[in-house]
Amino acid sequence: MRRLAVRAGAALALIAAVVAVPSAATAAAPSISWSACTETTLLGFDCATYEVPLDHDRPGGPTTTIALSRRPADNQAQKIGTIFVNPGGPGGAGRGMVRSSARIASPEVLARFDLVGFDPRGIGASDPVQCFPTDLEAVALLEQMTGVPVTKEQISSTLKANWEYTEACKRNMGPLLTHMSTLNVAKDLDLLRQGAGDSRLTYIGYSYGTLIGATYANLFPKKVRAIIIDGNVDPDQRTNHRLENKFGRAGGFEIALAGFLAECDEAGPACAFSGDARGKFDRLRDRLRQGPAEIPGGGTVTLDDLIGYVGQILYNMASFPVAAQTLQNTYDVILGEPAALRATATGLPKAPPARGWLGDDYAFNSNDSFYAVNCADAPLPRNPALYPAFAVAFEKAHPTFGRAEAFSEVGCANWPVIREAYDGPWNRRTAQTILVVNPTYDPATRYDFAVRMTRQLGNARLLTLDGFGHTSRYSACVTSWYTRYLLNGDLPPAGTRCTQDVAPFPAV
Repeated sequence: MRRLAVRAGAALALIAAVVAVPSAATAAAPSISWSACTETTLLGFDCATYEVPLDHDRPGGPTTTIALSRRPADNQAQKIGTIFVNPGGPGGAGRGMVRSSARIASPEVLARFDLVGFDPRGIGASDPVQCFPTDLEAVALLEQMTGVPVTKEQISSTLKANWEYTEACKRNMGPLLTHMSTLNVAKDLDLLRQGAGDSRLTYIGYSYGTLIGATYANLFPKKVRAIIIDGNVDPDQRTNHRLENKFGRAGGFEIALAGFLAECDEAGPACAFSGDARGKFDRLRDRLRQGPAEIPGGGTVTLDDLIGYVGQILYNMASFPVAAQTLQNTYDVILGEPAALRATATGLPKAPPARGWLGDDYAFNSNDSFYAVNCADAPLPRNPALYPAFAVAFEKAHPTFGRAEAFSEVGCANWPVIREAYDGPWNRRTAQTILVVNPTYDPATRYDFAVRMTRQLGNARLLTLDGFGHTSRYSACVTSWYTRYLLNGDLPPAGTRCTQDVAPFPAV
């Protein structure tokens, strides 16, 4: 969805056991040296950079720089430690998360912990990877790609442009190209923990950040103080069966869309798209699959526009009412009445390139690092010619999001083979129980994934949020458990379910 907006056996088990105690972590790590931030968007916070090994198997070799920001604890005299946070992605810059600390943790938690956001290696201000010298060169290739390619021409152009995109990354990304895996990010995080002076890790990871948390927990199980992972991946499936995982992701978006449409009809007048919302959406999607729709005075609406827009609005329940009105307007313009709407319609909003939490000079670092991490972490078929058939199978099962998901990481087909990755085991028993949190209608990290995450981890407890959106929001119940767990290690009883405090479509 980003561009619509990437052996078993005794021998490997032995290798995994060796990797679990990285040599770089045996020596005392230097302390993080903080100073006042100078970036305009981070004024009032502390900033730092921290050197970590480019290759953790060569701790005395070349290094790469990690950029961090800190919101100090309000009560330094009674500070418990540091909470490291990650927004996901992969490709999400985390140093700007300190600006949203009130959304992440309660005042009670912020009083007792420093909150530290960091840009993982290669991302944001951390020696950012860059596949193209300029935005214009990136755009030139991206414009040749279709997020939901249907025609032979669209498919051919998309496959060719993805191949060329990856070749540009090989030429321009530099030494980080082969060292961007989550394995390395987790090892970096352990050095940051030591640099902050904490004997054990306290961490909150969202979305892809849950894979960082799960990887850390299995590399350093005795170093876990408190880990919250919210909006979860299935770690085994993501790292060992990525094609199957992408099929499941498409299904997650379908489940969330079905929930959105059902809630819309249930809300009646409070939802502008109510009245056979499912049928209207399917008719609109099927019409756009036949080709773009021209809107007088409003340009063109394409299948990419529709799928990209709907996929994004499912991330945040607060967008539902406006999205429902936008969908109804679009439906009226293309398939319905009155005709007068056609003269004033503007089509669906177009999503800009994802920039993460802070805007940086090169707009496509997030996109480039998305591939660099995903292609390193997960095996995908190496022959691009196979992907059109995958798309047919995906779309048959998941008619709205299947085709997009099948093509979304085809750039990994010619990515260099990366051996430096972690794919299990996932069941090492941690010093403290990990708290797994997930909404039931999370589009990008479906609830099933959280159930599997909980089962695969050696020591985890699932907290269910009955609600919508990507990662948990709008629930005092969830916030309360966050607070109790972070401060005291309290866990919700098995089977605990929370609800959201606002309705998807508030009464008008």
